[in-house]
Amino acid sequence: MFNEEAAEHALTEREKMTRGLPYLAMEDPDLVAGRLRARKYLKAYNDYPPATFQPGMPGNHYFGPDERFQILADLFGMSLEVVKRDIAIEPPFWCDYGANIEFKDCAKVTIGSRVMFAPGVQLYAATHSVDVVERREGLERAYPIIIGDDVKGDIPDNVVIGGVPARILKRLDPPPPMDS
Repeated sequence: MFNEEAAEHALTEREKMTRGLPYLAMEDPDLVAGRLRARKYLKAYNDYPPATFQPGMPGNHYFGPDERFQILADLFGMSLEVVKRDIAIEPPFWCDYGANIEFKDCAKVTIGSRVMFAPGVQLYAATHSVDVVERREGLERAYPIIIGDDVKGDIPDNVVIGGVPARILKRLDPPPPMDS
């Protein structure tokens, strides 16, 4: 007979985290080490001196020299070339682990094409349990965040979202169809 509770107990805290189950983040040495690793890279990235504007400077130089991009490459486990081509993160930037960003973190965070974030936007896949017993035990939960192309998903298409909690601030005219 399959015992679901025993099967869940046999999972590592990381496995629980990535499956959206309650997990003890601070009781797992691997997760603690992952958070400390990310903290080191995030401090280096966020404290890096800002680029100095020069006329004719390519747009990707806005985020700094290759050394700064390399910090994100190391954090995300990506190549420098991919980070320079595909990643533009306005500091300060924070995440728990960084190594799971696909963009995914303690739960998968998927960010579609042409999605733009204003400064100060925060995406939290991890949350404290609303169940009193779980909270007393120090358990957390992690749920995936999916932001589709041009912001599609659990919110209506063609809207501007803002505030805490997030709400529709403005409805936009649908864009013309994209050429295939």
